[in-house]
Amino acid sequence: MFELYMLGMFLAAVSILTQPMASGRGREWWVEVDTDSPKHTYYFGPYDSKDEASNNTNAYITDLEKKGAKNISINIKQGRQPSQLKASEES
Repeated sequence: MFELYMLGMFLAAVSILTQPMASGRGREWWVEVDTDSPKHTYYFGPYDSKDEASNNTNAYITDLEKKGAKNISINIKQGRQPSQLKASEES
């Protein structure tokens, strides 16, 4: 009986200790970069904080400008990983 009690305590402790990690999923920060020419949306991340994501945006803009992208806009979002890290609206 004592062993069953200890097993229950162990499982409860594991559940409590792993709960914060599970609740943090989907709370990562992502940099969404839209370009008009060519028409693409890029996602960069994940980052642990909004500041960390924000600090990396200049490098993405510079790289895309070197590749000829026009009208670049940045949006920093928090959530789950996007299903695609690059999407194109051109055929």
